[in-house]
Amino acid sequence: MLNLDELTTDLSKTRGVGLTRPTEQGDFSLDNAYRVAHRLRAAEHAAGKTLAGRKIGISNRAAWAKLGLDDVVWGYIFDDTVIEAKTNEATLSLTDLSAPRLEPEIIFGLKSALPTGSRDGAELLKHAEWFALGFEIVQNPYPNWAVTPADLVATYGYHGRLTYGEKVFVDKPNELAEALVKTEVKLFKDGELILEGAGTNVVDSPAAALGHLADLIAADEAATPLAAGELITTGTLTGAPDIQAGETYRVSVSGPGLPDFTLHLE
Repeated sequence: MLNLDELTTDLSKTRGVGLTRPTEQGDFSLDNAYRVAHRLRAAEHAAGKTLAGRKIGISNRAAWAKLGLDDVVWGYIFDDTVIEAKTNEATLSLTDLSAPRLEPEIIFGLKSALPTGSRDGAELLKHAEWFALGFEIVQNPYPNWAVTPADLVATYGYHGRLTYGEKVFVDKPNELAEALVKTEVKLFKDGELILEGAGTNVVDSPAAALGHLADLIAADEAATPLAAGELITTGTLTGAPDIQAGETYRVSVSGPGLPDFTLHLE
């Protein structure tokens, strides 16, 4: 088995760049990957960074069988990678990101800890103060965008940046839960429609995804518990295209009352 402390040190210094994937270095399970993720959270905290929230990964059920999963995975997000864009338009640099890809997502801000054992979107949304539309830029330091759940979890969830637009307050959770199930998504690149998706691409809906996250964190005694004030990004609503500097993307969703969000890359 790998030495988890040594692996944590290496990942903390490099974010995986120049390293061999953990699963190629020896016996490395998903449980071990979360142990590394918790160690990295502690290292980031010691370096002065603040926990901003969590990301949900591999939220499309169609990918689970191929990857040996029966649920989503998750990772920590820190404040130095999060940009709020109240004008619904942002510019982000891709500098220092490895093979970046773009994921349009629904983001929630918690007003209280989430209940466990629920997939009821309306019930879960009672614990959300706001929701917004945005993009997570994911990256992969390993060749050919190799993905295993354990490698992803251990390597900072492959997280690069997160930006989101206008916060809309959750005042009608029942109606919002229904709208998120029915929402349709369009992703435009430089004004041209390139991908379409739906709320149901995210484990039935972005609201239901909150329940998956709550259960996984509650079942892990070493995980930092979810708390009020955290943001949750729920998983990509469309495919995740490769991106490069000079491109502009816009995401549009129907139903939940969110304005379009535009991202310029440099």
